[in-house]
Amino acid sequence: MIPIEANETFRRSINFAIDLARQSDALEACLLHIVEPVRSWEILRLKTEEDANAQAISRSELFLEAAASHLRTAGIPCKTYFRETEPIFGILDLAEQLDCTGIVVPKPDWLANITNSFARSLKNAQRSIPVIVVRANGSIAP
Repeated sequence: MIPIEANETFRRSINFAIDLARQSDALEACLLHIVEPVRSWEILRLKTEEDANAQAISRSELFLEAAASHLRTAGIPCKTYFRETEPIFGILDLAEQLDCTGIVVPKPDWLANITNSFARSLKNAQRSIPVIVVRANGSIAP
């Protein structure tokens, strides 16, 4: 499983999957984009909850298709998923449902390392599925 975010660091995970596919012909990727449910009164006073959700789904489709196109070009079959839920447990729950063998996430850049890192939170909450953190150079971080 590869969680897709609204930034370019997800390409590290995509490139890792492409490199891994060169070593194994039985690779299939599951791409997931998660948005947290809209609860902010600032947003909800300008839009209805349905409008905010429709916009999230539309943006999600763009992110997922961009990532999927790289994998399909490399000959890797993939499926895309969208969930509106809390990110950490949403990723872990879907990965278990789909019987994924790993969750690949990019290692944050140095500034994100100072703050609470998404990858670190995911690793700390992990269950039985290994979380693979990929550095900018494509190597696996400890």
